[in-house]
Amino acid sequence: MSMKIFEFKDNGDSFVINNVNAAKEWSNYLWSKQGYIARVSHIGHGESYYIDEKANMCQLNNNEVRYIYLRDDSSKTCWNIGEGPLLETVPNYKCVHHISHTKLESEKDGIKASLRIFVPFEGFCEIWTLKIKNNSSQKRNLSVFAAVNFDLEGFKYPRYHEMFRTMNATFKEQLNGIFCSSAHVYAPHKRYNGYLAASEKIFAYDANVTRFTGSTGSFQNPRTILVGADCTNSSRTCYDVGAVLQNRIELAANAEKTIHFIYGLSESLEEAIEVTKNYFSDDQIERAFEETNKVVLNKYATLSINTPDQQINNVMNNWLKKQVELCIVGKKGVRDNAQIASALLMYRPENARDEILEILRHQFKDGHAVLTWYPYDDTRYSDQPFWIVWIIIELIKETGDFSILDEVTEYQDGGKGTVLEHMKAAINRLLDDRGKNELVKIFFADWNDALNVTDDPEAESVMLSIQFCLALKEMSILCDKIGDKEYASFLREKYAELRQAINKDAWDGNWYARVLSEKGNIGSKDSPGSKIYLNPQVWGILADLPDKDMQEKVLKSIDDMEHDFGFPINKPAYTEYSPHVGRMGLMLHGLYENGGVYCHASAFKIMADAKLGRGQEAFRTLKKIIPDSEKNPYTQSETEPFVFTNCYALNPDCYGKADRSWTTGTSAWAMKGLYEGILGVHKDYEGLRIDPCLPPKWEKVEMTRSFRGTKYHIQISNPDHISKGKVRISVDQKEIAGQILPLFSDDKVHAVEVTLKKE
Repeated sequence: MSMKIFEFKDNGDSFVINNVNAAKEWSNYLWSKQGYIARVSHIGHGESYYIDEKANMCQLNNNEVRYIYLRDDSSKTCWNIGEGPLLETVPNYKCVHHISHTKLESEKDGIKASLRIFVPFEGFCEIWTLKIKNNSSQKRNLSVFAAVNFDLEGFKYPRYHEMFRTMNATFKEQLNGIFCSSAHVYAPHKRYNGYLAASEKIFAYDANVTRFTGSTGSFQNPRTILVGADCTNSSRTCYDVGAVLQNRIELAANAEKTIHFIYGLSESLEEAIEVTKNYFSDDQIERAFEETNKVVLNKYATLSINTPDQQINNVMNNWLKKQVELCIVGKKGVRDNAQIASALLMYRPENARDEILEILRHQFKDGHAVLTWYPYDDTRYSDQPFWIVWIIIELIKETGDFSILDEVTEYQDGGKGTVLEHMKAAINRLLDDRGKNELVKIFFADWNDALNVTDDPEAESVMLSIQFCLALKEMSILCDKIGDKEYASFLREKYAELRQAINKDAWDGNWYARVLSEKGNIGSKDSPGSKIYLNPQVWGILADLPDKDMQEKVLKSIDDMEHDFGFPINKPAYTEYSPHVGRMGLMLHGLYENGGVYCHASAFKIMADAKLGRGQEAFRTLKKIIPDSEKNPYTQSETEPFVFTNCYALNPDCYGKADRSWTTGTSAWAMKGLYEGILGVHKDYEGLRIDPCLPPKWEKVEMTRSFRGTKYHIQISNPDHISKGKVRISVDQKEIAGQILPLFSDDKVHAVEVTLKKE
């Protein structure tokens, strides 16, 4: 029987790759609380970098150079545990991407080797543990070469002030490794020094990586090891700066050897020496590994599911939560982080709160906000104020803490305001930004970065105007609860006005247009190129815009857009460039926002389906966009089968291919679609509201959820095989009235039984 290319193990927490020739690089991300991040591919290489709390970045290496080379010093045979970059075939290859670490192993000519990489949950480094065993019957002499390079870039500076001009790398005896110092006067902090250290005495080294690769070689073809030579004990400044550490090992038959390496950043040589000294003493590395594994698993333990669909269980338990959290660690944008924080609220509300307050610090006093603060981009996107209002409401529904509205935080351009003042500034910004049709202007772009109406500065965004309707409605409810009745009444009035304007001027007969413009509406049946966009239809449902007759037409229009992989963002794709739609028309048809299946937008649709009781449609959409789906398996999409991607291509020359996995808002909305949409566990001011919308085939599903100090184990039964129906709930074997779970705040687990019955 042939071995599977991959499989999930350890209740889904391990993703095991059994063939090095996967569809493409399948990577794991590992990071510390402080923001040190390592991407580890299934051959072991990848980039390592650090982003501090002010979004200053330091790229530790470049060209993803992070390699361990092994050489038999007698036969001169050279190889890597994960085959790359030498591409020498190794039997018995396996890579385990675990929630907390990655481990590679293989065997070559009787030498079994494994490499485990993890990032301690505290600190600024990664730790590699290399284990080598001689399974042959004779003594073996081996050389181990640990090789990296140093980049230390990632911040702005004047022209010709590149970092490499300030770098010097030398071997340090106290470190037992190479330390690369920098003296860049524009560096935003002191942690722009890199190092690579080993736990075993170094035989030789090179800080000049050209001595290792050869002047015409590369890390894929390093002359030193291929010709059987040793490192030359070089130092290096300026060019080709890196670290190659050579260890020589003599192994008797059946003997084993372990070597640890630490690769990281520090503020000084003294700090690097202290870090390695602490880790290389006693069994500290194993203790750090076990502690990191425990911390990682514990922080995801407050939220879990068990459904009849094993793929959903594998992908959407810890892997999805890890993906959501990485987006917060790696993304620095108002819109992006607001959406990600909404999902993070479900299992790490304290972290989400911090991120939400950080978002507010990047809002200007006039209500608009930057797009991203790393890299800094204050291009005038129109939708940032909406996300600010929306995410504060999400936060209060999760925590029940209205006092946050009185908390004072900074504005991007100076001064301070309460959280409520930030929200009102956002509302006022959107009100002031309305155009001649009373809809909100699109400016450079809204949620869709690629929709740039460059020929009409007065163009109005239908999608954002619909989202603004939702914000007005939700904000009015919040204001009623805090006793601001006058402002709540004002918001309801504005909601009614805007809803009427949208339904009058943006309704196209069977769906909502995407943009209103004197140069021609976009996403209308009479528009050149694309006739319909998905997002206005979906958000129209979420904001309660269409009446019953319109809603039926909207649903039919949405369903007509369906594809095997999900839902394209627009249909049909544009086939030529027009300044009227900007970058969308610049892309080839069927790619990304131009007619590709945009998984992020498809996940919006899951929420709309669930709102309307369309459980089967919601589930089907989720299964279409989940990685390694039935109609778009990994052999076609090539993306990692354990994390969501941004979009799937419909262009025939790259049909089904995925572009960006891991750091995508698809993760947050897929999580919301499952937990809040399909399972129907909604955060609300009074508590958790239970309103499931299941696929009819699901007879039973269970989940755990922590909420305001109460732990719930929720089991939903569906004996009548329906999607929506009458909900009967018992808590700790006592039936309750209504659909809001009682709060206990006792940190104990309470059993919730939910039965879905026909009306």
